[in-house]
Amino acid sequence: MRYLVLSDIHGNWPALEAVLREAPAFDRVLFLGDAVGYYPDGDRVLDWLLASGATCVLGNHDAWLLALDRLSVEGAVLEILAWQRAHLAQRHLEFLASWPWQKEVEGALLVHGSPCDPLEYLDDLFLAREAFACTEARLTLHGHTHLAGAFLELSGPKPWVRYQAFPEGGELVLPPTVRALANPGSVGQPRDGVPGAAFALWEGSRLEFHRVGYDLEAVRKRLLEEGFPQWLHTRLTLGE
Repeated sequence: MRYLVLSDIHGNWPALEAVLREAPAFDRVLFLGDAVGYYPDGDRVLDWLLASGATCVLGNHDAWLLALDRLSVEGAVLEILAWQRAHLAQRHLEFLASWPWQKEVEGALLVHGSPCDPLEYLDDLFLAREAFACTEARLTLHGHTHLAGAFLELSGPKPWVRYQAFPEGGELVLPPTVRALANPGSVGQPRDGVPGAAFALWEGSRLEFHRVGYDLEAVRKRLLEEGFPQWLHTRLTLGE
């Protein structure tokens, strides 16, 4: 089974379109959270995830959108989520509400942040060591940091952990003695200095990381149409 692994689309429909146009053949979709937030087309993203039969886990922006009636809506992030919620149908909200925080697929763990805490950013070796201790899974697929790469743990009496970044794509093959916390990067808003939509393909012990360009001007026009802040477009052009 070959899986298309996506994370952090954040309502960026042109980016998702480019991924679907450029991605090699796959059998199923795994989505690691944050369908909504930042960019205007959360409804189109959710419709596609629903139609594709994607296996999804909840991200922090997804959870915040569902909980807006219990949150103080202040600041650009929550204001955008409030706008998006007003533009979602009941089917979208029910779909989001059905997503768990964690899911297992073929022995791999799917989570948005960390196996220890779905809202935790896995962005240093100390947190990665803690995360490996929180799961027995050989492969954990996560998002949240918007950084394409993998923490690798070599098993033994004193497990050794290192990080390998894949900002411009690459391939990772896991030997039997190695475990991984792998992040496909963000479809909708990369933060590793490389513009474009990030995704991964997973099959067996092999992970392929990809980055594809797309029409950033189309995103700028959508932001203008809906009155969204233009710094969101600037971030895309810088990949940060």
